[in-house]
Amino acid sequence: MINGRQDIFKNNMGKSILMLALFFFALALRLFYLSQYRMSPFFASPVIDALSHYIYACRLADGNLFGQGMVATRAPFYVGFLALIFKIVGTGYLAARVIQAMLGAFNCVLVYSLAKKIFNVKVAVLSSLICGIYGVLIYFDAEFLNVTLTIFLNLLLLLALLKTIERPSVWKQIGCGLLFGIALQTSANVILFGPLLFLWWFMFFSRELGQKKERLCYPADSKADTLPDAQQQSLSPRQRINGKNAVKSALFLFLGISLMILPFAVRNYLQGGEFVLISTTAGINLYIGNNPAADGKSAYPPTRDFAYSGWQDNVLVASTKSAYRAAGHKLSSAQISHFWMTKAFEFIYKNPAKAMELVMRKFYYFFNAYEIPENQSIYFFRIWSSLLKVLVFSNNFLSFPFGLICPLALLGIVVSVKKNRGVILIVFFILAHLCLMMIFFVCSRYRAVVIPYFIIFASYAVFWVGEQVTAKKFKHISLAALFFIFTFIFSNSALFGVKAEDDSKWFFNLGNAFRYKGKTESAFRAYKYANKLNPNNLDVLYNLGVLHLEKGRYPEAIKRFEDVIEKDPGDSAAYSNIGFALAKQNKTEDALGYYQKALALDSDDLGAMVNLAAAYVELEDLPEALSILNQAQRKDDNFAPLHNHLGVVHEKMGRSAAAEKEYLQALALNPEYFEAYQNLALLYKRMGRTHDSNYFKSKALELLPKKIK
Repeated sequence: MINGRQDIFKNNMGKSILMLALFFFALALRLFYLSQYRMSPFFASPVIDALSHYIYACRLADGNLFGQGMVATRAPFYVGFLALIFKIVGTGYLAARVIQAMLGAFNCVLVYSLAKKIFNVKVAVLSSLICGIYGVLIYFDAEFLNVTLTIFLNLLLLLALLKTIERPSVWKQIGCGLLFGIALQTSANVILFGPLLFLWWFMFFSRELGQKKERLCYPADSKADTLPDAQQQSLSPRQRINGKNAVKSALFLFLGISLMILPFAVRNYLQGGEFVLISTTAGINLYIGNNPAADGKSAYPPTRDFAYSGWQDNVLVASTKSAYRAAGHKLSSAQISHFWMTKAFEFIYKNPAKAMELVMRKFYYFFNAYEIPENQSIYFFRIWSSLLKVLVFSNNFLSFPFGLICPLALLGIVVSVKKNRGVILIVFFILAHLCLMMIFFVCSRYRAVVIPYFIIFASYAVFWVGEQVTAKKFKHISLAALFFIFTFIFSNSALFGVKAEDDSKWFFNLGNAFRYKGKTESAFRAYKYANKLNPNNLDVLYNLGVLHLEKGRYPEAIKRFEDVIEKDPGDSAAYSNIGFALAKQNKTEDALGYYQKALALDSDDLGAMVNLAAAYVELEDLPEALSILNQAQRKDDNFAPLHNHLGVVHEKMGRSAAAEKEYLQALALNPEYFEAYQNLALLYKRMGRTHDSNYFKSKALELLPKKIK
């Protein structure tokens, strides 16, 4: 008896040491990548979705639980996770990424556990090691995106499902439902796994769990520790399935899912007046993937409308404004989603051949080895990391690592698929994500969620081939070689323009990062290079105009904005900025026409409204200026320049207290608003409050170097 306990202790100790070794190996690589990533301008200047997540989380960490911008626009759990980290370690850019790196390393341990449960220790160790060095996962572990947390929750869910169906209980079933609900609130992309999950549950649920166990799919091994879990896995397909108990247990699963989703639905109702279960972006995302200009992999917004508030998603803003203009009035969030969903279905109905071509493209993209970018390109990030240069690359013959993992994984699926709950479960999981991306669009960020399961099957394929070679089963080897060659060529091919990317987007993002850090000249260089790569990138032209405007180069700015208008006559912001440049050259009457044109194109353009009010201030028509600003305030009271200009108007009207209140509100919305500090300092000086004036003057002087840049 003592010896038996000692053996168990040694065995458990060995497993623990192995898992710790796998964890620290994966963590070391992720920390090394972070040390290199810190040299990138993007480290402290996230862009697009990463920036939105960061700002959302900062707001939430500050206690703004139900503030504007947090209503049903995206799955909320990742933002809450990031906010919790910020609450504990602060809103710095390094600590949160280190925690995500630790979570990413722990995901490698979970991959080990899942692979061991489905196959054996050898497959588990190889799977974990590959996950540890998989460059795409290392990259996403360092981004403020939901990929790492989504992978963590999905792995936990699959492990919990396998353990629950092995030894069911009510609480385990509810717990699995809760896990699925959390995963769904972290990434809505798991939604199609729901129906397949219940199908899998009814396929394999049985009351007779203690009878007729069989190995999953890995052949017997002479070593005692090779198949400890596999021997306890699957029920025989011949076992009796108790339908009544299966239905009851499925209801407990559904209860757990509902308990996690309903609180968010209630919260969305309190914020928007509609029961939105997850988010309101399904409609626009469906349209992005299914419209006359869609290519199956690009996520372009329907218009070039953009947000003035940093936390807002430009795709959401563009889809909202475009829907408003089409409807002729404002719509609710659910109505906007329905509007775009209807347009997508209209496209599919009227263009079935084009829609089918898009489906075929998306199927191809899903299995293609090239990492299709969305917000950022992983290949662009290789500039700052020697580690990524080794672990991620793409040439004419091979896109590594998926170019090797995908054909091996497909081989592993083919040779392991049988009526076995573990294998079928992760095949269903992959299939759900494939179907979802064929409906919407494909990109590296969404495919990364299923990479661990591809790796598990690829690892199994490696050992399976080794066994066939040892057993001299040449027919199996020949068929496997032909299958691998075919899928390798398919995965590494370059059909449907899969590698055709507009590189100007990455230098545009780089310019934005430099501009965010106040490095104007570096931003200029990045934008100019982006413009050289693609002279038709209107976002580049627009931001070049903005930089010229900030530098006081008004004729150059006007030229850039005119170039934008020539290519996009509906760009209201370009008209507004031309008006601003004219006003700065004391051509206020001319500026009015441009502001009015901007508002004719977009009546909700807050920037144009504020600029128009400023023009009326210059013309000393204060009542008209105040009227316009009050209209803007009714549209959005969280725009800092609006309050700054209200302060100016109130001050000119002799309302010092009202002006003070507006300047302070502008600073509350934007603590780095130079003009508001300056205006407040001058107001206090005129009021005789010398101490307060000096304080705000010093704050303005602190920001002056950044303002000059």
